[in-house]
Amino acid sequence: MSAYLWTVILLLASCAGSLSAQSRIFISVRMGSSAVLPCHWRNITSTQSATHSPHVEWRTFAETVFERRGEELYQGEGYEDRVDVPEDNLLKGDCSLELKNVRPEDAGVYESFLLVRRTKRSLRSKRVFLQSVELSVDDAPEESHSENKAAACSAGTIQTSSWITAIFLLFFLLFTSFHLSVDHHLDVVERLAQS
Repeated sequence: MSAYLWTVILLLASCAGSLSAQSRIFISVRMGSSAVLPCHWRNITSTQSATHSPHVEWRTFAETVFERRGEELYQGEGYEDRVDVPEDNLLKGDCSLELKNVRPEDAGVYESFLLVRRTKRSLRSKRVFLQSVELSVDDAPEESHSENKAAACSAGTIQTSSWITAIFLLFFLLFTSFHLSVDHHLDVVERLAQS
């Protein structure tokens, strides 16, 4: 049984590593400052042709914040003249959103997508998810800013470790249940063989 338990523990450790690689990025900035919401598209998909300008979109749950395809761009309501993904950066695979003069109402979850045409002749595009970033805006004075940032980092770590713990417990319960079921069936077979 101990060999099975170690196998499960190793499997869970590898799953936990892959989960943390895909987790949401947490960023905290002071009100009035600038923020860069990180995003890279080159390693995500190879379907984008090098001859076409990438088409990137940044959204919150409620609205489109920013969209760029070549020189054409769209800045969402309330974000005018405050957001950009520079075209030069985008061509190099960096689709990070630059947000200037951050306001308290900017706090929330932002998601980035690469819009890719399904075929050469198709007018329809499919969305390829790139990154999720949660932005928090700190409007506290300078001296308490570092304390709040440390607390936010700690909270993010706790949230990630809670997911890992929950997944570990789920796998452990499933493994234990399976193992008990097998033991029960072996006991029944052994009793039948003896009678």
